[in-house]
Amino acid sequence: MTVRVGDIRDILERAVPGGALEIPASFLGDGAVELVFRGAMLRVDDARCDPKELWVTGHAATTASSAPMPVRMEFTGEDELVTGALAAVDLGAGRALLLVDGAPAGAELLPGAWVVSDGRCLPLTVRRPAQGADPERLDGLGRALPPARLRTAAERERARGPRALLTEHGILAPRPPARRRQGVRLLDSPAVRGWSPIGTPGGENGLSVDYVNPPLRIAGALTALPASPPYKAVVGGVLLVDTGAFNGSAMGAYVVPDGSGAQPSLFAYGSLGSETGFGPPLFQVRGISAGFGWNSRVRVPSADALGSFPFLIALDNPGEIGADDEEVDPLKVLSELIGGSNPWVRPQEGDLWFAAGLAFDCFETLRGHAMALVQTGSDLTISLLGVAGAQLPTKSDKKIARVEIGIEATLRPTAGELSISAGFTEKTFLIDPNCKLRGGVGMKFWFGEHAHAGDFALLLGAVPRGRELPARYPKQQPAGITWGVGSTVNITGSAYAAFTPKSLMAGGGLDVTFQSGMLRAWLSARFDALLEWNPFYFDVGLGIRVGVSATIKVWFVKIRISIEVGVSLRVWGPAVGGEATVHLWFISFTIGFGAARRSGEPALGWGGFQGMLPPPENMVRTTPVSGYTGEGAPATRGGTAPWLVDSGGFTFTADTQAPVSRLYLDRDSTTPVETDDTLDILPMRLKDRQSELRVWLAYNGSDGGPGAESLADWGRTVLRGSVPNGLWGEQPDAPGEGLLPGRILGVRLVSPPVDHGTSTGFIDEKGISFDPIAPDGDQPLSAGEEASGPVPLRPGGVIGKITGGIDTAGTRGNRAALAEALTRLGAGAGALDNDLSGYAHAAGTAFTAEPMLVPAG
Repeated sequence: MTVRVGDIRDILERAVPGGALEIPASFLGDGAVELVFRGAMLRVDDARCDPKELWVTGHAATTASSAPMPVRMEFTGEDELVTGALAAVDLGAGRALLLVDGAPAGAELLPGAWVVSDGRCLPLTVRRPAQGADPERLDGLGRALPPARLRTAAERERARGPRALLTEHGILAPRPPARRRQGVRLLDSPAVRGWSPIGTPGGENGLSVDYVNPPLRIAGALTALPASPPYKAVVGGVLLVDTGAFNGSAMGAYVVPDGSGAQPSLFAYGSLGSETGFGPPLFQVRGISAGFGWNSRVRVPSADALGSFPFLIALDNPGEIGADDEEVDPLKVLSELIGGSNPWVRPQEGDLWFAAGLAFDCFETLRGHAMALVQTGSDLTISLLGVAGAQLPTKSDKKIARVEIGIEATLRPTAGELSISAGFTEKTFLIDPNCKLRGGVGMKFWFGEHAHAGDFALLLGAVPRGRELPARYPKQQPAGITWGVGSTVNITGSAYAAFTPKSLMAGGGLDVTFQSGMLRAWLSARFDALLEWNPFYFDVGLGIRVGVSATIKVWFVKIRISIEVGVSLRVWGPAVGGEATVHLWFISFTIGFGAARRSGEPALGWGGFQGMLPPPENMVRTTPVSGYTGEGAPATRGGTAPWLVDSGGFTFTADTQAPVSRLYLDRDSTTPVETDDTLDILPMRLKDRQSELRVWLAYNGSDGGPGAESLADWGRTVLRGSVPNGLWGEQPDAPGEGLLPGRILGVRLVSPPVDHGTSTGFIDEKGISFDPIAPDGDQPLSAGEEASGPVPLRPGGVIGKITGGIDTAGTRGNRAALAEALTRLGAGAGALDNDLSGYAHAAGTAFTAEPMLVPAG
């Protein structure tokens, strides 16, 4: 190589972290570089460099895809010269492109371009123009043959193996040969640790079967795997059956506890499907599935990942779970379900789930899968999952469009959260298979007792840097389009939007790049807007750049000439201001006008902050807990009808949606019964404020002032909870997921025990009055009736005689004799209670005065 280490180091040192970096393709060699990268100048976006170690990482356009792919380049130097270069491009799914030039450190491959696929390294080549015929070399029919060329032994050995081919549609790699088996074989199963992915079969702890006799194919496995505490082993099994017309699957696992008290965990899932649906063309059912789990939980996928959810895949072709049609590996299917650090199904003690799915066709055009998943235990979750797609035309092999959308809706009623998302899967394209659509829409709502009840968010795509939203809002993949038009033009578009109770933001961008040989041209356009209404504020920006570059080789020197012009404008307010930037290839300058851009969010006034609080009827509440005896629902606000409560005991709560720093009982109390930290009002930029909650009891007609019932002797429990940091915090980015825990929010009050006293209390004339009896005549209580009989006397000491004589042996004996006499007369009183102490105690309070007596008989 003729590249100097200093040249590489100069390029890396000038790079801006996270920016774009351009490296001449010749620095990676002159032979195979065009098989991996496009153009004479290699552009690396999002570059991260180490000038000392001579490496750079980022994203770059490659021959494998029109979209930028992750890339890493390393250079090996000796003295002042570069002796080797290695470039690795990550294509995803375990595939990669490698470019080797010279003798880079740690490289075991020969110089050239390589494709890593299915664990194999394949040399990458391209179709060469047909060589001219040699008239001196003729075959048996007299036809001219190509010129003879002597090849080395290494070249002949390399030509014998499979190779990957670079075409105008990308890179074609041969599939590994299919391994088909006849009959049934017992195979060893793997032994791995925990829930890690299953590897190459080995060990003696399971068995698998694979039977192939077209059109019938059966594949299955049963294996035992170690697990992490509190479990000691996992027994898992998979059975896949395909008859050509029908396919079915059954899969499950049983997790054995280690004896420490944990409960066993198990799940089972099965499906039955057919390529031909049943039913009218309007709606045909192609497959059904069902499953359940005990002490188990399923990871709910996002909308854009539904295409890889194993339970949905099993509705069509269970063999596609971690395998292809020709290489069905049941152990790999099991690995996809329970393997890895984030498995689809995992043990969760106390949880229970049920699932049911359906595969269907509509009008022979729309094909979809749907599933309902209910999980309960640690958190009640109801999820509806679905993937539906269509392709046009439906009958032709040449497709002009394929749209596949995943939809996920999850309701958590206990937590008070509803989320809905929809997104394109990786199979979606328009016009051309290279024109890929990506991204999705996400919605989230909070309700009930959730700390963020009333909040919501609607998002399209991914919000860019500088437009950060709270972490609880839905996260979406970037929305946009990527289109590689031929081998020279690449079009990339993006868009985003977010709607929240506070703001609306939207924007997008378009990048068009033309690359042909040493000539490169580009166009970039951007737009973004922010609108806030509490308080009102807007920030709108747009810009466009156009450029062209060319690389000219003069002798041994390559010169790159680049011209770029652009303009951008940003306007904000109120107060209205903005800036305009003009960019030329040799200079850039910015012109500002109007007010300066705000450095932070302005403080709200009291009126604006009130709009962020709950309605007044929900801000402060008093709620009866027990002892309410009135008719209808009790009022929870003051100034309404009083409560009718039970004199035997009463409990109520008084709470507020704002944190309380001082809690007082009674209207005129000056001493708080509980204190807490001062509060801050973040939207108003206020700190160290006091708030008080004062609770007093007012009887009907009173105002709770002096002489009113005191709550000091009532039993009380202080109510504490979490409040939103966005309202009551000191700084926006405080820890705790946006919540401030342990703040006083109210009090629960319980009335003292009832004191029955020793007298009935004063009874006025109204209390003993009576209604006249009709018809009028001589009545026992008539005023004109003459007295008859003995005159009653009040000798005194009667109450004492009753108290001292009623609970005695003599009284009990006379009482028993009377009961016996009544029994003989047929009027028995039944069994008697001989304990008369209650009567003796009651005699002291049953009379308001000494009784009057008359002689007996």
